[in-house]
Amino acid sequence: MTIRRKVWTGLGATAAALGLAGAGATDGGAGTFPASKTGDTVPFERGLAKILDGEGGEGGIGFSQSGPVFATPALSTEQLAVALPGRTIRKDQAVAIYFGTDGQVEGWKRDWSRTDDLSKCPTPLGDNHELDHGVCYTAVINPLAGKYEFKDGRVCMPAYSGKPEDGIGCYYIGFVTKYVMIGDGQRTYGSGKDLVNGKQLEVFRKAAGAH
Repeated sequence: MTIRRKVWTGLGATAAALGLAGAGATDGGAGTFPASKTGDTVPFERGLAKILDGEGGEGGIGFSQSGPVFATPALSTEQLAVALPGRTIRKDQAVAIYFGTDGQVEGWKRDWSRTDDLSKCPTPLGDNHELDHGVCYTAVINPLAGKYEFKDGRVCMPAYSGKPEDGIGCYYIGFVTKYVMIGDGQRTYGSGKDLVNGKQLEVFRKAAGAH
């Protein structure tokens, strides 16, 4: 199946250990962040603009240490307040979370499972199904809606699972080059996601200029 779920751990612990997020010279009040290639720090807003343009690596922000241990700090409360409102964290077929400027969050999370009923995959790829090497996978959609707030370097919101019974969760956000990682300090949820401007809750992100 083309959906990948690599596990990354310890964003929150890394931030505390490195003491990097939000430290140093400021740029609009959000501090600095490690540049992903040079080993230096850059004003956070400048690095964020690079990420929104699809650039990690050169001139962007991301890893603060690499080899033999790769590490990246979580965003500070101030950096979260700059990065998230009015934008969507998303990955095709997997998850989309829009953080409104009004303090409300909305989106969806898909839970995938394998089925032996091939009739549930009428085409190779759809919003909630995928046929991969003759194996059918289907998705259950969990809507995600409610309030969010930034607190102690985390965003607190309805649980990432999208299941009401899971209540409220508080999550660290980190950048790995141009990708967003979400974790709670104990585990990381899924693989890298995109941060995009505006509300983009489609299952598949539309190409720039598409109608």
